[in-house]
Amino acid sequence: MTQFERKKKLIDMHKSWDFTRTRPMLMKLVETSFYIGISQTQNFIYASMIFSMYQNAGIISLIYPISVFGYAMLEETRPRKEFWNFVRVYTTFVLFFKFIMNLSIMEEYMNGEAFIYWTALLKIGIYEYPKLIDLTLYMAPEILIISFIMLNEIKLKLLGLFHEIEKDIETVTQGIERTIEKGDEEAVKQKRIISSNMCMARYFETMYEQ
Repeated sequence: MTQFERKKKLIDMHKSWDFTRTRPMLMKLVETSFYIGISQTQNFIYASMIFSMYQNAGIISLIYPISVFGYAMLEETRPRKEFWNFVRVYTTFVLFFKFIMNLSIMEEYMNGEAFIYWTALLKIGIYEYPKLIDLTLYMAPEILIISFIMLNEIKLKLLGLFHEIEKDIETVTQGIERTIEKGDEEAVKQKRIISSNMCMARYFETMYEQ
């Protein structure tokens, strides 16, 4: 009987035994949950943008559902950094504007007949909240959007995908070719060269026949 045929108990494998104890397993689960949350920052931004439209219900937040459903979620992979820069700048402006309009010096203007009339007519989405809790909930969507955008940028920079999207590195077709060749990138390159030469040959044949 060799050593490989001898039954090995878990307690004899010290690293595996230490890893499978309750405390290390719980720590790994917490770490995994953190990574799961970080990987979903893009979806958290979308949810915060929709929450902003729900909370404000006005023209100033109309750009969010249009951006989410009209562009961001239609992208094959994800939006580029220019999109997030636009959302961050616009959200900062909205947050600053809402903060200014809720200052005590603007109270007289906010309660004026002209402001009330045009606000009701155009549905701008600017409201005055005297209570701090209501004001916090009023500004919470924009704060969440900016926070999640910053977290998303940190994640993308750590992954090396901040300045480019996945499609810039490899398209879906190229990924299928690499999978067919079982990850052999040299075989994929040779296949592409052959395909390119065949296309050039067909092109010259067509030109010669004409």
